[in-house]
Amino acid sequence: MPTENHITTTRTARYFTIGDLNSSTKDIWIFIHGHRQLAGDFIKTFEEMSEAGSFLIAPEGLMRFYVKGDSGDVGASWMTKEDRDNDIKDYVNYLDKLFFEIIEPKAKQYNLKINALGFSQGSATLSRWIALGKAKIDKAVFWCGSIAHDVDYSVSENFKQAEIHQVFASNDPYYDSSFPKKQAEILTNSGIKTSSHIFTGGHEISVRLMRECGLI
Repeated sequence: MPTENHITTTRTARYFTIGDLNSSTKDIWIFIHGHRQLAGDFIKTFEEMSEAGSFLIAPEGLMRFYVKGDSGDVGASWMTKEDRDNDIKDYVNYLDKLFFEIIEPKAKQYNLKINALGFSQGSATLSRWIALGKAKIDKAVFWCGSIAHDVDYSVSENFKQAEIHQVFASNDPYYDSSFPKKQAEILTNSGIKTSSHIFTGGHEISVRLMRECGLI
């Protein structure tokens, strides 16, 4: 039988930004993409927010792969079931590093609120990062995705201090009608205050829908 071993190594992570961080910046938005997406494409969805003064930043999952077959379009993922604990640890450390080296210094300098949104698989990623990492987010939005089921939110001060929103679609093909209630209960049963929103549509996100839900 083979013996599983691990070694810690350094790798280069990629992230994309739109807008400027200066005294005219309104706020900061961190966008966590879903499975099979690339951060550079995902952040374009929110480009018009930068025109209103927001600084946008989208980190990319550390694992890339061909979406179909052995060539063609490439997507990224935050984790799989394989060696999941180490993948989670790696992306939490990565997002914390990005936060404390790139985001927080400018947020403090210009007194900016820091918002974060996780879409689809990015919802679980964002929930683990807030709960297990050291970054402090002012507002967290979990959009069309499940928050991590294996996290004890009741002991997370970062969750308790943040403004939490959970957004669901009326016709999401990935979830049944009981999903919004069950997701909200995970947090409320842990003593976390959350606001739920349901929009008319499918597994999608846009600035228009964010506006309709009162998030911007």
